[in-house]
Amino acid sequence: MQKKYVPTIGIEIHTQLATRSKMFCSCDNDSTKSEPNTNVCPVCLAFPGSLPVVNKGSIELAIRLAHGLNAEISKDTSFDRKNYFYPDSPKGYQITQMDKPIIGSGFVEILIDGEFRKIGIHHAHLEEDAGKSTHPIGSDYSLVDFNRAGTPLIEIVSEPDMHSPEEAKRYLQEVYAIATVLGVTHGDMEHGNFKFDLNISVSEDTNVLGIRTELKNLNSFRNAERALKYEINRQIEILEGGGKIQQETRGWNDSKGITFSQRGKEQAHDYRYFPEPDLPPFELSDIFIESSRSPVKDIVLPIVIRKNLKDLGLKYDEQDILIGQSQTSDIFFEASNILNNKSLEKKAVNWLVGDYQAFLTSSETKNSKLTGKNLASLIELVESGKISSKTAKQIFNKVIDGHSPSDIVNQEGLLQVSDDAELEKIISEIIENNPKVLEDYKSGNVKAAGFVVGQVMQATKGQANPGKANELVVKLLDKL
Repeated sequence: MQKKYVPTIGIEIHTQLATRSKMFCSCDNDSTKSEPNTNVCPVCLAFPGSLPVVNKGSIELAIRLAHGLNAEISKDTSFDRKNYFYPDSPKGYQITQMDKPIIGSGFVEILIDGEFRKIGIHHAHLEEDAGKSTHPIGSDYSLVDFNRAGTPLIEIVSEPDMHSPEEAKRYLQEVYAIATVLGVTHGDMEHGNFKFDLNISVSEDTNVLGIRTELKNLNSFRNAERALKYEINRQIEILEGGGKIQQETRGWNDSKGITFSQRGKEQAHDYRYFPEPDLPPFELSDIFIESSRSPVKDIVLPIVIRKNLKDLGLKYDEQDILIGQSQTSDIFFEASNILNNKSLEKKAVNWLVGDYQAFLTSSETKNSKLTGKNLASLIELVESGKISSKTAKQIFNKVIDGHSPSDIVNQEGLLQVSDDAELEKIISEIIENNPKVLEDYKSGNVKAAGFVVGQVMQATKGQANPGKANELVVKLLDKL
């Protein structure tokens, strides 16, 4: 019988900051369209005599992030050198923060299995990125592009509080939502704006951690979950077979769906950290902290939105759409405030996660002018019986284009016929012109009533209220 193993997961997230320039020089922070080794200068190439200068914007963004992570801000902070040799590091060391990181302990709330729970943040620190090495297939050499060297990063280090791949995925998604909504990062995962390393171990004893491995440089939530599932099973199989887990760095092969060994894991003391001599320690004033935090103090954090959406009975993927698309979220909350009814608010969600997403997916420009006011108006027109749900779908693209639903309905004559007297007159004429319908209905053929309803819809060009028409048809047939 297989033993019970408990996975333990900790995550290090590397987030590229949304500054205009690099961490310690004035080079452009966006190299996505630059030719290799063109977005560089003596500072990020570590020429002798060049000196780094801290990017003020990176400090301000770190303070914003601390607000979203419910974390402490260290007024007394400093930079350190992390020494290692690798071809993509022109200095032979990385400027980072070891002893006095700018962000202290905090937490992030996630929704897992229908419940909210907190994942601890150990700390978050500022640092610079390295360049990028490429290894051409079939060649006996490697190439290095230093455009990314000096890119400003903030590394968010979690506590080892996660115990399942799904929990880790939820944590990553929540931190991403926080960092993007606060403007800390542009969030372009394809170009390395949000990467993460996953530390995973398994143990029989919940009080004793197992030997961990580190999965490096993932940039997909889906692949994070897949890689963790594979690695947990791999470690359990080794332990069940009597083997020992090797502490190592592993990569993820997406096409094969497996992790693979890259190198033995270096210990922290191998890096020979020491204070950065070219950047003296500095102290953040209360005024500077407050001014850096003020632009985001009124922004509603994703977890607050998620809690409200959970109360409406929304599924997690529906929540993600409203949280992940700021414009869609704004539309929903404007409509929600107008409708002020949970049932109708859920209908607003259905529009936004259904037809509206279809528009965003199919539209080349995605130039939406949809407002919460117009969405609420459309829902109210359907609920009041003034238009059918079919008509609402037909005019929805015009509503997305910024037109008032009421104006569209009035201009195009789309109001439903709901007047009893008018409908009864139409129904009577149809029954009179189709005498066999009454005969069939009286003999027990209930489908005859459906035929009459269809004729009513045809006679009114689809503008009769179907529910009202069906009710009056049955009433009149029963009476005759």
